[in-house]
Amino acid sequence: MELVLFELGQSRFAFPARGISKVLEPLAVTPLPYAPPEVEGLVNVGGNVVVKLDLAARLGMGERSASESGNLLLVSGARDTVVVQVDKVLRKVEVADDELSMYDDAGSTSMVRGEMNVDGALTLLLDESRLALEGVRPHDVPEGGGGLLGRTLEPGSHAGPQVQLLDLPVLVVRDGGEIFAFHMRDVREIVQIGVITELPGASHEIEGLMQLRGSAMLVLSLARLLGQPGDEPPASVVIVGVGDVTVGISVAGVIGIESHESTSLQALAVGDSQLEGYLPGKGDWEARMTGLIALSGMLSAERLEKYRRYLSKHAGEVVTIERKVVAVRSLLSFSVGGERCALELSRVERIEEYFDGVALPDGDAAFPSVIQIKGELAASLDLRKALGMAAAPPATAPVYILVRVNGANWALLADRVDGVIDIPEKDITPVRTRQSDYLPEVGKYQGKLYSLLSLDPLANRVN
Repeated sequence: MELVLFELGQSRFAFPARGISKVLEPLAVTPLPYAPPEVEGLVNVGGNVVVKLDLAARLGMGERSASESGNLLLVSGARDTVVVQVDKVLRKVEVADDELSMYDDAGSTSMVRGEMNVDGALTLLLDESRLALEGVRPHDVPEGGGGLLGRTLEPGSHAGPQVQLLDLPVLVVRDGGEIFAFHMRDVREIVQIGVITELPGASHEIEGLMQLRGSAMLVLSLARLLGQPGDEPPASVVIVGVGDVTVGISVAGVIGIESHESTSLQALAVGDSQLEGYLPGKGDWEARMTGLIALSGMLSAERLEKYRRYLSKHAGEVVTIERKVVAVRSLLSFSVGGERCALELSRVERIEEYFDGVALPDGDAAFPSVIQIKGELAASLDLRKALGMAAAPPATAPVYILVRVNGANWALLADRVDGVIDIPEKDITPVRTRQSDYLPEVGKYQGKLYSLLSLDPLANRVN
């Protein structure tokens, strides 16, 4: 039998070589909320989400005993593939059957199958099939909260036909030291966090009440909803809707809108999970995975019922609070011909990768073609030409910003999307330029000027 020898703590172990897919250097770990002690989190192995298990905890040697600088073993069992960390991988060896002393493991759940002597040292043979995830369950889940951990699906195992490229638009946020994403369909608004009225005796995930346009809104901490410490001060509130309930979810930062292929979502097969699964990270967080929030699982029916009662009991207390209301516009920032532009986030339906449209016989320079997205036609508007800019090609691959105006679909062609910004109304000024129909205002954000795009001219085209 061919074996892979390794050290863990003061002991020496071996897995059958047939179960070891790869030996890897240490990888960044994305923690899993409510994970039991034996689960360290998730790692990204070649774009695939794999659960990392603490082998020492599985063997009853104590938690996290392997060195963080040790090797990773990608172990494939009968049903699951997982990663375990060991102190040091030694080498492969060939051991004859008569050199193995196998244990009688009938009915046993132990990972240790037998023992042998290699180079004068006792070595324990482990059974890779015992690393299956089916017995792993969420840990310390609060009342009303969903579970999380489940079996990751193998690439290509998603049911149904392949869906269109970049058909999964999400809002990416940062909180609790990790990156998460909301479905854009769940997001109603993004605002800067205001004065919070704390609620005595409230559960730990409740930040308190915040006034929004004269009404009291319950604000919850995303990190604490997911079992993270949530020590970083919140900067923004993502307003989401679940059924007839609207709540605010505080986050440390808003990163921006991203579009993914739904086939890139590596699902966690749990019926009542708080996360649907994980998307590949981008930019500074490429090494980690982005947890896609399942809003109906995170805000379960039991939790919502508790929040309804809480809000009805305390909402009147916040109405009398005197504070300065700071009106803020949440905007999608993008670049056109080297100019910084922005559009109200509420007008954006999604972002799509550029592809050629169908030319219109009577189209003008700025409105030359139509494109088809998810079975619907959208008129393509080249913002460079509409704003009277030079027709030089953009430095990077362009994108479509999808909007709807008076029931008509429009695809605004921009050079690139930069992210989500919040500009206070006091920093927005009306202007008149030769493109004033499309750019009637200028906003100042972090010392830079942004031209604010108006969709009114598109409404005139439709009419």
